[in-house]
Amino acid sequence: MNKRKRGHNRTLGFWLALESIVVTLAAVAPFALLHLVNRFYWLRASTVLALGMLVIMGSVVGITATLFSRRFNQMVSGLTRGLRAVADGDFSQRLEPEEGGPLQPAYEDFNKMSMELQSIQTLRADFINHFSHEFKTPITAIKGFAELLREPDTTPEEREQYLQIILDESSRLADLANSTLLLTKLESQQCIAEKRPYSLDEQIKRCAILLSPAWEKKRISFTANLEPAEYAGNEELMRHVWINLLNNAVKYTPEGGEITVTLQARPEELTVSVADTGIGMSEEVRAHIFDKYYQGNPNGSGRGLGLGLSIVQRIVELCGGQIQVDSVEDQGSTFTVRLPRAG
Repeated sequence: MNKRKRGHNRTLGFWLALESIVVTLAAVAPFALLHLVNRFYWLRASTVLALGMLVIMGSVVGITATLFSRRFNQMVSGLTRGLRAVADGDFSQRLEPEEGGPLQPAYEDFNKMSMELQSIQTLRADFINHFSHEFKTPITAIKGFAELLREPDTTPEEREQYLQIILDESSRLADLANSTLLLTKLESQQCIAEKRPYSLDEQIKRCAILLSPAWEKKRISFTANLEPAEYAGNEELMRHVWINLLNNAVKYTPEGGEITVTLQARPEELTVSVADTGIGMSEEVRAHIFDKYYQGNPNGSGRGLGLGLSIVQRIVELCGGQIQVDSVEDQGSTFTVRLPRAG
């Protein structure tokens, strides 16, 4: 139990003890005073006055105890009503901590809980809206061109073109589903599982070779300066990092451009940079590139999913590392990933 909870329990215990003392006094005080009147016989001449005082004192104490109990019940009822509203799905409920008295810490915790639940509800709604919007586009395209294929006057050339579009959109839909599932899984994780030591420089080389047909097709000059480095991590997840960064560099670098990948190994940190001479980014685009489904240049250099950099950022965060981007429009971009050796 932390200090805050102990303080809350002590405060609540104090008020409950005070209520018990007040009720006890209300019950015992009249008898105690009657005993005093009987003991000191010389006061019997004033018995009537003493009894009147006892009645008044007992009434005051009883009324005080009743008011206190009613106030405490109001505090508990306020908290109960708030909890019932949250249980019914109303996460906008808030309580006034200053009205909580001894239950003020509980009121504050209730407000924090409500705000967290409301935030989660908002994120879920945003995710559903984005998810539905992004999936709607390829599904609509597949449906539309499938209907065109059924037209009797469709030429063989048009049929081939429509089939290719359907295949491309189907592939895009599958990639979008896989990337969304991967990102959802990563967002629910708090640490990287199944870590083992492996050669990071060799992994980056294999990823570059895998994408070599793409950058060779655009006659891009590719340079890799990779220091030997061993890294303890999840090899499959880290592969997503390098594939996404390299694929973006190829996609946004025009023909005849340059891509340079460097790996620097230090005792406490590994630094990987992917630099290109592509179209670069404006300050506004740079501020949103790690947002889910965000596409800074959706109409140029091929359509993306808007999830690659979100996946990269989340994986790097789970590894305890950092990713940053430096970019200038029409000059290129450099993504730098820093990974702690201990990660």
